[in-house]
Amino acid sequence: MFDVGVTDISIYVPRYYLTHQDLAEARDIPVDKFHIGMGNFKMSIIPNWEDSVTMAANAAYQLLKRTDTDPAEIRQMVVSTESGVDYSKPVASYVQELLGIGTRCRVYEVKHACYGGTAGLINSVDRIARTKREKEKALVIMTDIAQYGFESMGESTQGAGSVAMLVERNPKLFSVDTTQNGIFSKSVFDFWRPSGHAVPVVDGHYSIECYLDALEASAGDLKENLNLDGERLIDALDYMVYHMPYCNMAKKAHRHFVELEYKDIDDEEREKRFKETFDKMVAPGLFGAREVGNIYTGSVYMGLISLLEAEKEKVAGKKVGIFSYGSGCGAEFLICNIKEKVGNILDGLNFRKQLDRREKISIEHYTHIYSQRLQDVKYFPQEARHFKDEYTQFVFTGIKDHKRQYV
Repeated sequence: MFDVGVTDISIYVPRYYLTHQDLAEARDIPVDKFHIGMGNFKMSIIPNWEDSVTMAANAAYQLLKRTDTDPAEIRQMVVSTESGVDYSKPVASYVQELLGIGTRCRVYEVKHACYGGTAGLINSVDRIARTKREKEKALVIMTDIAQYGFESMGESTQGAGSVAMLVERNPKLFSVDTTQNGIFSKSVFDFWRPSGHAVPVVDGHYSIECYLDALEASAGDLKENLNLDGERLIDALDYMVYHMPYCNMAKKAHRHFVELEYKDIDDEEREKRFKETFDKMVAPGLFGAREVGNIYTGSVYMGLISLLEAEKEKVAGKKVGIFSYGSGCGAEFLICNIKEKVGNILDGLNFRKQLDRREKISIEHYTHIYSQRLQDVKYFPQEARHFKDEYTQFVFTGIKDHKRQYV
């Protein structure tokens, strides 16, 4: 079996953000409900000159440039999204053209709520492990706009962003043994968006229940695959990253995980273990969810990026548990085996630097952006070019003859 995994990872977030302070004041809600109850402080808002295509291309462009990767070496490109722009033409096809990916490449889109990104990653790792071409690479992208109705329960969990990963043999960042992964799936209606609905339908309390059930089942499957009979899975991990539709979901998830792992000790000691392991294993990965919000398919991997950037060289040689959950539902518990020499890669992530370049918008501006219909948004290419910056290389310029235009 070849050593296969991710050589580098990148993230892209739009230029605008709304604070939860401003949202709370506009909705006449105590801000502590957001800051303390959810653990969130800002949410990324996507401007009208961007969409799931531009975010995907902008994240991947950073990655290809930083790794000096020839687009011709990409033989598989998977884009996972809940924010597709067409019922037939995949987001991946648009990205293929923008990035100059060659025609000898398998290109497709995956949809499975927030789990879709992991599905694309696992499939790509398996593909590269099987190929006879030693230099063949895969590009995995997760891109989403988490948008809910005004004044709805989910409004405060909004966000937007994209994550891209370069998969190859002898990876420089981390490897994944997909034969060990713990998996779980079940048909439930906890979060869904029927055809024709602009925003999703959510059963929030039930979704948390489904999430925790999936965590328990997939952790059990992983323990069985690792032959951890009578041993604790948590002891085999150095860090833990959970799917985070909002920041404090990671706290709920980790508490449940600790309860499962430490059934044999009293409540006081278990609470002590929870606090110790949460601060050490989970807290370093919370920054992205707190500052960006929910980005659906990329959320758990934004947590991974947050962890990598926060801990730097401390992660070298460590094992990071990833719990990926998607409503509907599907889940997978996998382990990222971080390589020893990752310093240069971590120095190039620039996540916090990218967030620092964002612009704070007012509640009025936010309402104006999210009230417009897509077909009413029009730009001329020469005007749209002014929206570009160091991280925004591609922008949406409108629709002509029912065809989306980018520059």
